[in-house]
Amino acid sequence: MGAFSKLAYALGQPISTATCYETIHTWNPDCYGALWDALGVGLYFSVKTYASFYLITNIVGKRGRIDKISWKKFGIDVFQSALFLVTNMCFFLILLCKFRQALGFFTPVTMGLITSILASGIAIMVEKKTRRPALALYLTNLASETYYRHLANHGYVKMYTYGECVPFGIGLMLFTYLQTKGRLPKSFNGFMNAALKTNVTDNVINEKKIPKTFKTFLEKLRKDYEKTELCQHPHSCVSHSVESFAKNFSFGLFASSALTVVRNYRSILKNPFNLITLIISKQNVKLPLFAGFLPFIFNVSRCLLNRVKGVPPIVNNMFSAGLSSIAMAFYPTVSIAMYCLWKAIETVYFDLVDRGYLPKIKNAEVILYSITTGYVLWNAVIEPRAIRRGYLNFLAGLVGGKIGLFNRRLYDHFGYISRDIYTKIPEFDHKHAMINPLLYMPLVE
Repeated sequence: MGAFSKLAYALGQPISTATCYETIHTWNPDCYGALWDALGVGLYFSVKTYASFYLITNIVGKRGRIDKISWKKFGIDVFQSALFLVTNMCFFLILLCKFRQALGFFTPVTMGLITSILASGIAIMVEKKTRRPALALYLTNLASETYYRHLANHGYVKMYTYGECVPFGIGLMLFTYLQTKGRLPKSFNGFMNAALKTNVTDNVINEKKIPKTFKTFLEKLRKDYEKTELCQHPHSCVSHSVESFAKNFSFGLFASSALTVVRNYRSILKNPFNLITLIISKQNVKLPLFAGFLPFIFNVSRCLLNRVKGVPPIVNNMFSAGLSSIAMAFYPTVSIAMYCLWKAIETVYFDLVDRGYLPKIKNAEVILYSITTGYVLWNAVIEPRAIRRGYLNFLAGLVGGKIGLFNRRLYDHFGYISRDIYTKIPEFDHKHAMINPLLYMPLVE
């Protein structure tokens, strides 16, 4: 221990000589007993989570045809993914203890960072290969957000109102660049067309499917205004922009209303009139406004720049895509913004690989998942405040709320903000408390 502790101090790492019982698994003094306590809850939570996930994806994939679902494959997928999640949890907990026992102390990096990276690397090998890239991308998204929040917590950067628009805009600009160059994968061409109405040469709205009153108004917009020679849409610029807004707004309203009904079904069942109140509420129109203004701003900007001589199409498209990200002010969502950014970066990377500019890294998704998940889990230990609240609740559910029982009083001297979310002081069996048993003993027996 002496040599290791001297090395830790030499590397600028403060140490804590508290046991893993006093520090981590305060609910059970035995390492394997603590793991066993969390295992049952974690297994139930994992199966429930992935059963819901695969049921929804199968229903969507089969277009509602439940009879077409292979229930055998469904069961295997649920079991494998649940096993992956439980494996990550188990190795995360037990490696914390093993490192403490090997070194004789904790340091900031051994209290979750190294152990989490190793645990995540082991767990991802259990998951299906087809799921690994998506998991790696999601955790990269989450880790980058966590890192920014960590910096903001310590005053190195600021949290900006509507700051989500920036990464979202960068992602849209990268997608638009590839699309203009003709190198965007077909699946993303569909996404860009749906989101921004980029390469629409047909009518956005089918006039045969709308009421006669709106049809008259639509024909007026199409015929009474003009378009430039550079514009690819079939009718006027005004018509194309308004139609794009109307179509995406209606889709967003349907999606938002469906989610509202699902989330508030109990309230609606008790009083059906609550449905009307919920649908016309300010909260329910945020998503539709975001979906509608996204193509509206893009097409207004692009059509205006088409009237300016000397603006290259790629500059026009990228600028308009970046400007359209302002629409996210109506529906600020970090997860969507960061996903768009990292998915765009991933797409650019694969484009450069295909063109021979960058090498393809073998098992990159395994390495990326291990590092990013390790970083997020480390913050769950030392600074939960840095993690998105939804994901923190997910982790708490996985371990049955035991993440709140870590003895974060002992982490203060590490220099992190550890106790602002989980403030409960854990109870100990003083017979197993090694640092200062009197700290955990009642003053009066």
